[in-house]
Amino acid sequence: MSDVFRTVILDSEALSQLANQSSRIVERIEAARRLDYRVIIPGVVVAEVMNGTTKDALIWRVLKRVPVEPTDTKIAATAGGLRYRAESTRHKKRDLTVDSIVAATALKFEPAVIVTADKADMSLLVGSHDVIVDGI
Repeated sequence: MSDVFRTVILDSEALSQLANQSSRIVERIEAARRLDYRVIIPGVVVAEVMNGTTKDALIWRVLKRVPVEPTDTKIAATAGGLRYRAESTRHKKRDLTVDSIVAATALKFEPAVIVTADKADMSLLVGSHDVIVDGI
């Protein structure tokens, strides 16, 4: 049996809940670390959550412990394709740019797990790839 190294990717809601010490997300992250899963935050998620106020201190506390994955050209291009395909098949109108970057980041590290509050959109974006979409 081969060792499968999974990466856990946090979306904006997961990061916010972790910053606010939600026991549910804290327990998930601790469990992932016990299993030697890597936990990361896509840089675009930081941009979506930060607002330049004192509330950012909670986010900074998390960022000291969880690495931020930059969005390179390959992730950006993959995200554009994922977004285009998803937006052409769904009925609700909402910009999927941030979610598609999170999904593309997961594809870079697949097999991976995305922790998200928007399971439906994220599942649509990752399709049949080796990415588990774990709702919070």
